[in-house]
This record gives sequence, structure tokens and C-alpha cells, in this order.
Amino acid sequence: MTAPEFPRPTPQQHRGRIAPRQHDAYKAYVIQHYRRFLLAINFIAMAAYDSYVLADALLIPDMARESLFLRTGLSLLGLINIFLVFRFSRSVLVMDMLMPVHDIISTIAWFELLKRSASPDVPFFLYASVVFILLGNLGVRYSFKGIAVVSAIISAIILYNVWLIHDGAAKPLLIFTLVYLPIALFSLFISWTNIKGVRQAFLADVEERRQRSELASLNLRLQELAATDGLTGVGNRRALDLQLNECWHGMRAHGRPFALLMADIDYFKPYNDHYGHQAGDRCLCQVAESLVSTLRGGGANVYRYGGEEFAILLEAGNAEDLRCVAERLREQVASLGIEHCYRPDRLRHLTISLGAAMANESALGEPRELLARCDQRLYSAKQAGRNRVQLGGQEGV
Repeated sequence: MTAPEFPRPTPQQHRGRIAPRQHDAYKAYVIQHYRRFLLAINFIAMAAYDSYVLADALLIPDMARESLFLRTGLSLLGLINIFLVFRFSRSVLVMDMLMPVHDIISTIAWFELLKRSASPDVPFFLYASVVFILLGNLGVRYSFKGIAVVSAIISAIILYNVWLIHDGAAKPLLIFTLVYLPIALFSLFISWTNIKGVRQAFLADVEERRQRSELASLNLRLQELAATDGLTGVGNRRALDLQLNECWHGMRAHGRPFALLMADIDYFKPYNDHYGHQAGDRCLCQVAESLVSTLRGGGANVYRYGGEEFAILLEAGNAEDLRCVAERLREQVASLGIEHCYRPDRLRHLTISLGAAMANESALGEPRELLARCDQRLYSAKQAGRNRVQLGGQEGV
């Protein structure tokens, strides 16, 4: 058998596009794999923002006090928001956009300090504002549209305030813009790359799980085929051996009783010779179907032991229950009314003979001995005239 060929990734998967039906799964994937990152980036951004209190003290000392109070207040507010969002929210968009939104507020607050300061270092200090766009753009993993909007807002706030601080002078604004825009665009590109990478990782995970599922289904199907008789659809000899050993060990370990029945179609060779092999195959299928339907819901399994012989493993508490089941099977096959005019006795329809034994009978030390005992009793049933059940030292017709 050749190995299965899995479908190649679609162009949408190569581009990292998420199908509408996958949105919920994608959100769950981002939360599962990137929730800790989004939580950590909020604390990193807060620590970076708070560390600027030292730069404020050096470069805008007249605003140092206000800077300390403002950053402390915003940090407390940020901590509350982080706790509420990551403790109670299940929205990946809210988790993803929390830090960028805080970034907008921090940008506005910082520029308010700069505009109120009389320090000569303010024009130089303006270039530190690139940290806001860097943190905002590099700290997301889910929504590129969201960060693109936030990035535009932060850029507008920065450029507008730079223009105000320089009293509308075009040249300082142009110089700042030439420094700022490449950083903003590059960090936005990195953000797009990161988000695309998350989408591709999700799609790869979906594909991997799909392939694993298909492989598991294929393996299960192969196991079923390996344990199934190709003609009748019941279990084959290999399946019988495995199940018989399992039942035997279960009985020895937990005391669970079970029984084995061996059934053989009476005078099958003359039937096959006179009616033909195709009719013989149909006959085997009908008998197997009759056995299965009679035992359905009774905790029993039917196997084709070989040729026209079947084996049945079933739960049975005692020999009398076993006899009742065996007789019902014999009667059910006889009631099919399959014509058999070439048998040497007076009957003109198909019948079966059965040999049965409880697994906990004396002198049985291993599964093959149980098989041998049932086979011996089946032989006795045939010697006694066929179309009968042999169980223990007695026989029934």
C-alpha cells in the first residue's frame, strides 16, 4: 500500500489568510500560545515608560515632579487594566490592543510634559518619542488592522506635537519626520511580519492536526481491515486470537466469565460443489449475518475461523445460558430456509452444528485448550447427526 497523499497548502495558507470558519479557532490559538507574551509586553512597556522618569529629571528637570506623579498614576491605572483584561476578558483583540492603547495615552501625557517645560533640551529630547511607536508596533500578535490604526494615531500625535513645540517651523518638523518615518514604517512592517507568522503557525498547526487525524483514521481502518474477514465482514482468525487472549487474561485477572462457540455449516462441501462457489460465498455471508443479528446487543463477537467454520466469543454466566444462546443460533440459521438438496440426510435446507464450552471449565489452562475443547465438541455434534449443539457431556437437538 502506498503512503497517503495529503493536500498541499492552499494559496490562502501561504499568504496566512484565515478562513471565516476558522476565526474562533484562530482566536483560541492566539490566546493559548501568545497570551503570556501579550501580558509580558504590557509590563515591559510599563517598565520602559516608568524608566523615562530618570530622563525627564535630567533633560526637563522643571517637569521632574510632574513626571513622577503622572507616570505613577498612569502605571497604577495600567496595572488595573492589565489585571482586569487578562483576568476576566476572553477577547484576544482586547488583549492585543491593550498595550498600544496605553501607548497612545502615554504619548499624549509625555508631550504635555514637554510642551510645559522651559528646558533647552526639549528639541533634542523629542527624538526619544520613537520609543512609543516601536513599543506599540512590536508588541502585537493578532490584529494588524488594529495596530495600523493605533500606529497612525500615535504618529499623528507625535508629529503634531513636534510641530507645536517648534512653533510651526517647517524645517525642524521635516528633519524629525525624516528620522521618524523610516522607524515607524519599519516597525510596522515587522509587526505585519510577526502577525503573518502567527497566522501561518496557526494554519500549519491546523494542517498538522488534520494530517494526524487522517493518519489515525487510516491506521484505524487498516487495523479494521487486518482484523476483518474480507468475504463475510465478521472478524477473522487473527482478530479471534487477539480477543480470545484478552478475554482469557480478563477472566484470570478479574474473574469475568466468558464462553466460546464453534459453529460449522453442515455438508457445506456438497453445497459448494453443486450450487457453485458464488452461491457458497452467498451462503457464508447469510450465515454470518444471521449469527451477528441473533447476537446483536448481547456482548458477543462473531469470527470466521476458516472455511465454513465460525467462532463466537460471548459473555455467559453459566452453561445453561450458553446452551440457550447456541440453540437460538442453530434455530436462526435453520429458519433462513437456504435450500440444500444435496445433503445425504433427509433435510433439504441448510443447518449448522455447534460445539461450546465455558472458559472456566476444569482442566483448561490456556486459550488454545478452550479452542480444542470446542472443536472436539463440534466434531461430536457432527458425528451425532449434525444440526445440533454439543455442550459438555450432553447433547441437544
